[in-house]
Parts: sequence; C-alpha cells; structure tokens
Amino acid sequence: MFRGNYNFFDYKYNIVGYNGEDFGSVMQYVYLFASIVLVIVLLILFHKASKKKIKNIIRFTGIFMIIFYILKTSWESFYDIKMFGAFNTGLLPLDACSIVMYATILAGYGKGTLKKMGESWLVTGGIVGGVSTLLYLNAFKYYPFFSFGAFYSMIWHFLMIFIGLLLITSHYIEFKYQHVLWGYFFHVVISLIVIPINFIFDFDFMLYHHLGGIPIFEDIATTLSNMNLTFLNPLLMLLLYFVAFNIVYIIYLVIKALFRKNA
Repeated sequence: MFRGNYNFFDYKYNIVGYNGEDFGSVMQYVYLFASIVLVIVLLILFHKASKKKIKNIIRFTGIFMIIFYILKTSWESFYDIKMFGAFNTGLLPLDACSIVMYATILAGYGKGTLKKMGESWLVTGGIVGGVSTLLYLNAFKYYPFFSFGAFYSMIWHFLMIFIGLLLITSHYIEFKYQHVLWGYFFHVVISLIVIPINFIFDFDFMLYHHLGGIPIFEDIATTLSNMNLTFLNPLLMLLLYFVAFNIVYIIYLVIKALFRKNA
C-alpha cells in the first residue's frame, strides 16, 4: 500500500511519488472482499422490503449519485482548470457507468416504458459495469487507496452492483429475458448519442472508439483502426455489451435453478 505524504482530497497529479502501487495490492482485495460481504448483508436485510421502500431506495440512490457525480466532477475540474487551464472533457457523463444516474431516475420516477428501461438496465448493464470495475478498479492506477478519487470509484461501482441485485433479490421485478432486451435497448439509445461524439472528438466514451482497457479486444480494435476500419469498433463493443447482458441473465438462471434444487 502506498504510504506517501498526501492529503485525502489531493488530485492525482498532486500525489507525489504515486505510480499505481495500490492497483492489484492487498488493499484492493480487502476492498473486494468487504464489498462482497456488505452487498450480501444489505441484500439479506432488504430482501423482504416492500416495493414502496425499494422504490424510495432507488430514488435516493439516483439523487445521491447525481450529487456525488457533480461534486467529484467539480473537484477534478477545479484542479484541471487550475493546472492546465481547461476543462477535462473526459469528465462528461457519457461513459457506461454514468448511465446508472439516468437509469435510477427513470426506474424511480418514470412510468411505463421509461420505468421498464431504467429497471432493466440496472439489473443488466448496472451489474455488469459494477462487477467488471470492482474486479478491475482502474482508479487505483491514479489514486492510492485512502483518497477521495479512489473512494469515489469504490462507492460508485458498489452502488451499481447493490441496486441492481436489490431489484432482483427483493422481487421488486420478476427478472425475465425481456429485461435483457429492454436494458440493452436503453444502452443502445445512449450509445447512438455517444458514438458520433467519440468519432468527432476522438473520445473513447463507453469504450466504443478504442475499446480501451479490454484485454485482447483492445488489440483487435487497434488493428481495425490501423486498417481504416475504425467504424467496426463500436459494432464489436455493442456485441460485447450484448453478450455481457446475457451472461448476467444466464448466471441468474443458474443460481435460481440451484436454489430450487436445494430447496
């Protein structure tokens, strides 16, 4: 664990001597274990909660995450503008894990199709995004464990997993394959906004442009780009998202079958 001289709210470029030592460290695995235990405990506590209570939790989570995002973005923007004289466009709420803000608001306050899309994304894309980031917490490459930057990422992705699993385990929704399709449809709608922005400004929001950080597929995307076939990268990523959404549902069916067998 990094033991340098820094303050909790220091920006990544102000933490002298830190080179990602906490990424893959014992502390990261302690956080992973603690998160799993806490999720299980919370799901047990709320698995018999009323639908009204679950809806209030969804609403609270949505509002909290929006405020949390604004605070984090303001904090980073202050340093970006102070140090580099410009706003960091990478902080725009267009990455895959930012969708949780829109999904919780739709699930908590929406009606009909909008509500269904929000709920469906939370139990598919929300869980996928939370789990994948929990296992590969990229924030530790830039921030040591005991820092606001790392805590933000840890709390954010923990909530993504918790709220998605809560909807399933509390029987707030009866998880069916249609939720995979509705969740993916909502994901695609957001994607249709993000993909053109990526190509115009050379961003990698939702990983559609360069598939940054995805083993093997990042290399495939680079190869396609070198062949002037960059337009295929979003299609590849859309396919990966669809597979990931389906994997969540398959795991759910397996767990459900095991519980029935042991009942």
